[in-house]
This record gives sequence, C-alpha cells and structure tokens, in this order.
Amino acid sequence: MLINIVYLLIALILIYVIYIAVKAINTGMEAKKLYKSKSDDDLLENDFSENNTQNISDEILKLDGLLKSGVITKEEFEQAKKKLLKD
Repeated sequence: MLINIVYLLIALILIYVIYIAVKAINTGMEAKKLYKSKSDDDLLENDFSENNTQNISDEILKLDGLLKSGVITKEEFEQAKKKLLKD
C-alpha cells in the first residue's frame, strides 16, 4: 500500500516536471517567433545606435572629468568632443 503511494507521488512529480518543461519550450518558441518577425537589420541598427550613443556620452563625461581635473585644456576638450560627435 505504501509503495503504491510512493509510485503515485513519483508519477505526479514527473507529470509536473513535464508540464513545466513544455511551458518553457512554448515560451521560447513564442519569443523566437517575435524575434524573427522583426527585421534583423532593424535589430542590429537599433542595438548599434543605442550602444554608440551611450559610448559617446560616456567618453564626453570622461573628457569633462579630465578637463575639470586640469589634465586637458579647454581646446583639447573641444577638439576631442568634435571628433567624437563627428564619428
């Protein structure tokens, strides 16, 4: 009798694990469909432009810190900023 209860519990656990696995697979398939529906060029362009803008902002902030600490002059700061914004 006890062994039948143990087998039943094991079966229920396996069914639950399979349910979770199927749910995860379906979620992944839906995400893949959404990703595929967007143009690959659009995704790459958006990622590049966001990263590029953040990198330029970070570099200008670093340059500003160097200017305030006296490591570079105002002219050097302006030249470096123009070069960053030009690219």
